[in-house]
Amino acid sequence: MLPAYAGSLFRGSFGWALRRVVCVTRSHDCLPCPLRDRCVYPWVFETPPPTDTKIMRKYPAAPHPFVLIPPNGGRTIEAGRTLDLGLTLFGRTVGWLPHFIFALERMGRTGLGGRRVTASLVAVDGWLDGHRHPLYSADERTLRGVETFTERRVLPGVPPAVGEPTFSQRVAIEILSPLRVRYRERLSATLDFHVLVRSLLRRLAGLSYFHCDGDPSNVSFREWIALAEEVRTVSSSLTWSDWTRYSSRQRTDMELGGMTGSIVFEGSLAPFLPLLRLGEVAHAGKGTSFGLGRYRLIEA
Repeated sequence: MLPAYAGSLFRGSFGWALRRVVCVTRSHDCLPCPLRDRCVYPWVFETPPPTDTKIMRKYPAAPHPFVLIPPNGGRTIEAGRTLDLGLTLFGRTVGWLPHFIFALERMGRTGLGGRRVTASLVAVDGWLDGHRHPLYSADERTLRGVETFTERRVLPGVPPAVGEPTFSQRVAIEILSPLRVRYRERLSATLDFHVLVRSLLRRLAGLSYFHCDGDPSNVSFREWIALAEEVRTVSSSLTWSDWTRYSSRQRTDMELGGMTGSIVFEGSLAPFLPLLRLGEVAHAGKGTSFGLGRYRLIEA
């Protein structure tokens, strides 16, 4: 039986399995480990900013370089049936895909949930532009190249020059998993367009800098935000969904509620479409490694 939101189940099980696969010291705490800077697990699940970082100096962790897309929860998976688990990797983390595949196999053998229901990894497929690229199967146990489904995108640093002709557009966005965005140091229960843009810019700048050797210093955040503030909300059916999970690593309950539903924006949206499209892949807000903040453009 999958919980109502299965992201917590799979992220917890996947993290536990990856740690067992790569850890050579078997230490409970990664912080004092002498191999911490060269180990896959802390970089993927804890992601400490380097000591010489130019951004996010006051933050305990940088953006995690992966996103989970869990199967729909609240249902029972019968024995012998298959389910799909999505995993998006960013930057140099793609090179660790063999470690992740091994961890997924270990996760299935150990078992999922409190009842430790076992599962077998059947296949790993890469997807790009709606096309499937077989990468790995349990029968062959040979990993094919990942270059065929790896994509590099470059976003403009500044919006179009002042005075360039623009026209009004409408974009409808459907939020598929709880979206948690902070504005003025508080979780926002509403979603103005500029709040979404702020969240996406921060997230993509962090992913670019820490995982893709990018330099976000050429991004004019103020100009993008000023342009975003001119976009208005036409209609909104967003509601707040509460969700609580227990973290065995931190030994405490975590509140991970957020907004779900649909919202329609109107204004000069053409400059933002590449950003919004990339946000469909990277997700927005907090808790993205659980699969939170997933959305899709349903009309543009």
